[in-house]
Parts: sequence; C-alpha cells; structure tokens
Amino acid sequence: MAPHRIGVDVVAVGRIRRSLQSFGDAFRRKLLTPGESDYCRGPREPERVAGRVAAKEAVMKVLGLGWPAIPWTSIEVLPDEYGRPAVSLNGKAAEAMSRLGISAIDVSITHDGDIAIAAAIGTVTVRGEKP
Repeated sequence: MAPHRIGVDVVAVGRIRRSLQSFGDAFRRKLLTPGESDYCRGPREPERVAGRVAAKEAVMKVLGLGWPAIPWTSIEVLPDEYGRPAVSLNGKAAEAMSRLGISAIDVSITHDGDIAIAAAIGTVTVRGEKP
C-alpha cells in the first residue's frame, strides 16, 4: 500500500451561502459539529462553511468512502492553536481511518473569490513501523 492517501475538493461559496439562507440551522446541523458551527458564525460564515465542506470531502476521499457511509459530523475541522485547520475523526470516519492503517490526516484550506479548496493527506503506517 502507498504511504499516503490524498484527497482534494472544491466548493462554490455562493452555493453554501444560498443553502445557509434557505435552510439555516438544519443545514448547519447536517454538515457541522457544534464546535464548527460556533467557529463559522459571523460575517465570513459562508466562506468558513465552504472551507469545512471542502475539507470534509477531501478527507472522505482519503478514506475512500463518502456520504452517507461517512456522516458529515464524524469529521471535524477546527483551527489548532496556530490557526491551521486540524482534523478530528469519530464514529464511522475513525473506523475507516483505523481499518486503512492511517495514522494521521492533515488538511489545508484556501479561498479565492467564490471558491474554497481543500486538500487532505493521510499517512499510512506500514506494519512494524512507528507513525
């Protein structure tokens, strides 16, 4: 097996903005953990939510499974102490990570105009090696 698994995704911020306007809290609850929802609120909410959606899709690609096999809220993307996006997995996402032998997943999120892009890389631990 390759030592890394890679995923990339692109999300239109305008699509997220329209969904937030149309579906509000129901849309937030479907896609975001409570911590992500708190982080995203404010004037930059559409951009921040779009970044999280792109990051979660990229992580799902690393895991080789998408929604509905992996619930959106089983992947959490919040800034670490330096402001970099950090991934936490639980439930089905954590199970897939373990099954694949992935020891860590890192993500990067960027925005340009009405586009949010995220890349994720999962490090696969080769049996007998330390992560």
